[in-house]
Amino acid sequence: MLTYAYKIFIMIIMLYCMLNASAQSEWTHTGRDIENYLPMRQRVQIMERFWKWKRENVLPDVMREQQVDLWIIRNNEADLYYNNEGPVFTSLLLANHEGMTLPSKFAPLGSQQIPKFLLFFDTGQDIEYFEPKDYNDIRIFVESRNPKKIAIGQYNKEQMVSALGVKYANLAIDSWTLGVRWLETMSPEQISIYRYVQGMANDIIAEGFSNAVIIPGITTSDDLNWWFREKYLELDLELENHPSVIVKRRPSHIEIYKHLDPPEKFRDGQTENGINVTIQRGDVISLDSDIMLLGMVTDSHQHAYVLQEGESNVPEGLKEALKIVNNMQDLFAQEFKIGRTGKEIMAATSQLKPFEGIIETELGFHPPPMFIRRFLKGGYMFSHKTYVAGMTSGPGYYPTSIVTNNHKLYYNTLYAFEPHTSVAALGWGENGIELGIGQIAVFSEGGLRYLDRPQETKWHVIK
Repeated sequence: MLTYAYKIFIMIIMLYCMLNASAQSEWTHTGRDIENYLPMRQRVQIMERFWKWKRENVLPDVMREQQVDLWIIRNNEADLYYNNEGPVFTSLLLANHEGMTLPSKFAPLGSQQIPKFLLFFDTGQDIEYFEPKDYNDIRIFVESRNPKKIAIGQYNKEQMVSALGVKYANLAIDSWTLGVRWLETMSPEQISIYRYVQGMANDIIAEGFSNAVIIPGITTSDDLNWWFREKYLELDLELENHPSVIVKRRPSHIEIYKHLDPPEKFRDGQTENGINVTIQRGDVISLDSDIMLLGMVTDSHQHAYVLQEGESNVPEGLKEALKIVNNMQDLFAQEFKIGRTGKEIMAATSQLKPFEGIIETELGFHPPPMFIRRFLKGGYMFSHKTYVAGMTSGPGYYPTSIVTNNHKLYYNTLYAFEPHTSVAALGWGENGIELGIGQIAVFSEGGLRYLDRPQETKWHVIK
């Protein structure tokens, strides 16, 4: 049972998120998100509340959307989802408010054994849950309900097809789309709180991209990379990816600093992650990093400029480049239209005319990684890996197979929106400067909207 004070806290967080959701005209983080620290226990309870709401609301919606009467899920059909602890099965297990899964009703006394099967049947009024003991139980249940369409996993399905019999096996369809729709559809509360998660990431980046962390001529890209790792650890934030810190340097400055950092460290004017160089005045620093919080993962690409001696502000050419990049991203965002597949969105954006000054631009997007915190009552935690489910811009998303560019765009779905755009800027050579702004966006009836949009007009500045 949540305490009254905690319920009030959550209401305040949600109100704050709603009031700030549309305030995207200027990047003005003041540290408020990073100060709203949630203990791990409350994080898990919030995540369980998300799944409970989805089970009561999203599950019937997506089954009816896909015209499925009966969804049968096995705990051994998850080869496409890393292992047998796949996100579809794990997320649909019954659990208490702290993520402890309830054992199978057929488990021996004291055992933590989870169900072998989960069955969800649409009665027309609600979704009936049934746990069969074996394939014979499945056959009896199916015959008693006489469903018109059954969704089953296609991997290793021979026993299931045999149990259904010819009549019902002919009514069976692949459950892949249904599973993706279940995973990708977000509740209003999740979307609202995702703004807070992205705001937390933005506050951390703002601190890292400041003189509190960077001393030009002393701090290295590896120093900065590990500062972010230590900061995440300090805040009990999880992550799967090592932060990617890239230094971009004018051709003339590559020559000036070649005695400290050999030119071969820079390819087309920039380093790669893992190449350590000293951050110098006049450099652009780019970060690609994620945090994991409340089952949500950010995917942030942001940029900082290191002022040169005599400069009090970012050069006008770089200011204009940032403006062009954001305008191009807004143009891309307009091509997100309900019912379009990832392929169709990409085809539409390829026909757009780039703004003047753009050397190269390409849209890229994928659903943001998500994760589940569930445990057996004995303490064992299910796979801690993230999953990515839904529509993407490319043919796949390594190493998961639960995304595709053939999947359609639906409302209340989220995307890591990360176009890559290179813009011509004085002194930056023929390749210009690449300033893709990676950010989390939600698609709803109002179109694609950024959550806590970073760097629409402002550069991070290091003096």
